[in-house]
Amino acid sequence: MMIIESATDGVQTFAQPDGYRTHYRSWGSETASDLVVMLHGGMSHSGWQAPLGTRIAERPDDIGFLAVDLRGSGLNATRGHIPDGDLAVSDIVELLRSLKAARPGVRIHLAGWCFGAQMATVAAARLAGRSTLASLLMVCPGFFFNQRYEDVLDRSVDAAIEVVELLSVSVAPERPFIRIPLRPTDFTDRPEMLAAIDADQLKLSHVTVGTIDSWGEIAERSEKEYAQIGSLPVWAVFGERDRLVDNNRVAEFLRSHPDLEVHQIDAGHAIQFEQSAALAGLIVDFVRKAPS
Repeated sequence: MMIIESATDGVQTFAQPDGYRTHYRSWGSETASDLVVMLHGGMSHSGWQAPLGTRIAERPDDIGFLAVDLRGSGLNATRGHIPDGDLAVSDIVELLRSLKAARPGVRIHLAGWCFGAQMATVAAARLAGRSTLASLLMVCPGFFFNQRYEDVLDRSVDAAIEVVELLSVSVAPERPFIRIPLRPTDFTDRPEMLAAIDADQLKLSHVTVGTIDSWGEIAERSEKEYAQIGSLPVWAVFGERDRLVDNNRVAEFLRSHPDLEVHQIDAGHAIQFEQSAALAGLIVDFVRKAPS
């Protein structure tokens, strides 16, 4: 099974209102009665969800799986740059509306891994009460990261901006120059998976100031707007050996929702790499029992 999918074969695109083209990958039946739409984390892309998509497609359940490249990520244009956080959220909302309009009877389950869970939360809040979504799923939700990662990210941003100021150079808004301070070992300790992350040419290594600002905006909004998702059933799974997410703090935060189901899996941050079959089984079980 391929750990990270980078090929363009079979990738589809959706034209956003501003002309930007959002790329996405799909697995399973295109006429399934249930569709899980997964959003990736900050430095990754839709191809990182290939193991999970493959596992779901292998099962006999009538469930489709779609993984989206966020604006500025993966196969999308202007990699490393998000000009505006609300625009990035609108991309997802417009895609979901289009999917629902094309298949009115499909039940769409919006999902997010790591930062993607925050993006999914904001999108779900915007769509609350519109009958577009059937549930909200979160994998290693990144509402709160451990102190080490937050400190290192702050130092990385400060150092990059300080160098620019000291050299008195002008940096174009769309030029990524801030290094993302993540290592493959932050995601997994499996040698073959570490090698796959190292070799991935689509992952982000540097981002723009606009991206950092957009990430912060979306993160802040997700904390406030989680209470605005309405009656959507919420499902969350945590990796017991996650080195990035503060699992206890996030779980406590999520408990404010009245219809919450929480699970833990013996895995690191990249659960879809280490425990794809177990994760697929939990997702399918939840989707099956989500109310129509």
